Amino acid sequence: MLSPASDDNKDNVRSSIAAPTGESSASDYTGAYHSIREGCQEGVLEVAWRSFALASLATIDEHLSVYMDYVYPIYPLFHGPTLWERIRKRHHLTDRGFFASIMAACALAAARVRDGAVGDRYRLLEQPEKSSEIFFAAAQDAINKDLRRAQCLDYMRACALLAITAIQYGQIKTVHQYLGTYSTIAAMQSFHDETHWPQDLPAVEREERRRLFWSMYNLDIYCSVVFDAVVKSNETHSNVRYPSEVNDEELTAGIQSPANDENWLRGWNFTTDLYRVLEHSVKRMRRNQPVRDDRIAITRLLIADGIPEMQVMDNVYGLFQQLPARFQSYNAHLTGDRSLDFVGFQAANIQATLQLVRMTLFSSHFSQDVNQKCIVAQDALTVFHSIAPQYLRAMSTPIVYQLGGIGQILGSVMEGLLCEESYKRVRKLLVSMADLLQALESNLQPTAGASRDLRKQIEKIDQYMDAQRQLISSYSQQRSDEQQQHQLQHAMPDGLPNGLPNGMMPHPSQQPAMMHGLGVQTPLEEFQLPPDLVQTGAWPWPFGFTQDTQMPMMMGLGFE
Repeated sequence: MLSPASDDNKDNVRSSIAAPTGESSASDYTGAYHSIREGCQEGVLEVAWRSFALASLATIDEHLSVYMDYVYPIYPLFHGPTLWERIRKRHHLTDRGFFASIMAACALAAARVRDGAVGDRYRLLEQPEKSSEIFFAAAQDAINKDLRRAQCLDYMRACALLAITAIQYGQIKTVHQYLGTYSTIAAMQSFHDETHWPQDLPAVEREERRRLFWSMYNLDIYCSVVFDAVVKSNETHSNVRYPSEVNDEELTAGIQSPANDENWLRGWNFTTDLYRVLEHSVKRMRRNQPVRDDRIAITRLLIADGIPEMQVMDNVYGLFQQLPARFQSYNAHLTGDRSLDFVGFQAANIQATLQLVRMTLFSSHFSQDVNQKCIVAQDALTVFHSIAPQYLRAMSTPIVYQLGGIGQILGSVMEGLLCEESYKRVRKLLVSMADLLQALESNLQPTAGASRDLRKQIEKIDQYMDAQRQLISSYSQQRSDEQQQHQLQHAMPDGLPNGLPNGMMPHPSQQPAMMHGLGVQTPLEEFQLPPDLVQTGAWPWPFGFTQDTQMPMMMGLGFE
């Protein structure tokens, strides 16, 4: 762990690594001379990380380029011109907070490259197989463990980037760790209220703060839904303006426009609107869950949910229809033109977030309606299939985890009563989901192999269904006369006839009809699949979280 030096020694080290005054300057960026020759051992680990960063300048430039092209459109946590100017001046070698944020950005970019998010566009100098974890460790060690000494934008930005990278790794406990660290630092300086920010902030930093605040708000709500976490944010308590809808270059030039329908940040701000709707949808859904018997339901006494879920969704789509057409067209492909691609990222992210809102709103409302569950899942899959794969791959692992929510909807249908028609419908949707995952995962970590595992599970269910059809058809043919039919009817209330596997569990009211059912005589006959084929553990979601993670994903949506 990078342990900070005492205040006096730290000042001495910093004075020895001041920025160079010329090309021939012997300035010691790493602080090695002072630490080794003068015995200031407290800074030795800082020296090691600075030395690593100094030796990796070309790699850092590459990873930051990836970040600005593929991560920045969703998480615009840096002001581009300022970032590159500070890197050129090597501020990351002298400023511990900036160093932490740069290492974290490189960790995320390296993970995305490794996981296939950028395709063949970048040919990096070094293979990224393990560089992400090295950058991640550097950022971790640079964050001051005494958070009272980490009161700056860069430390909060580093925590944000580490949390996003941990999602990429599938390490969900680590996600919560850095969401919590960010929340602590933010709370200590009332980051949720602009009136408590320093009054002399430059315009660039003010905009960076706004982008960071709402990025982390969105991430918190995302995690609360996808990983069934406690919501830490509250939009009604937030007094932070949305980011101005201007490009970084315009911001540098002093142009400030609160709203610009043509700027890509217009779409980004609309996505934040969707997450604000999602926050209240999550709270509404959780209020409708069974209440513990050791306390009364205060929220149900004091809070009314007067607007039906369908009306909420209609209102959301009404807002979506008011967006400029460029944000509603989500099937365009990456072009290499940043002005077009950034808009494309927003259009894709808006659609993904719309589906998350829809699944959350309808999770409780249609909890027992097989047809409505299938409609929600089918509509979501249709949208994801329509989004250009390059954008989905660029948004990477978080999107794949979100697809797990669709999987849980379909899995819950498979657990319940089925008829031949509903079985075929859900099976078709599961195959569609497997096709989508196969197009996206492309070595994604830790989700690689999810499509293969899903197809294997579909095949197991198919084999079981084929065996049941054959067995029941054969049984029906052998029992054709009235006496045998009469004996069959008397045998059914006590259990299935001899020779029929105990795994098949017909609904009591449908048992006689079911005996003809899997022979497909009528679409209304119902049956239930064995638990070992359809219950928790049988499906590949939540897509192989590592041992560091918590198990449930989207469990709070009520689809189990």
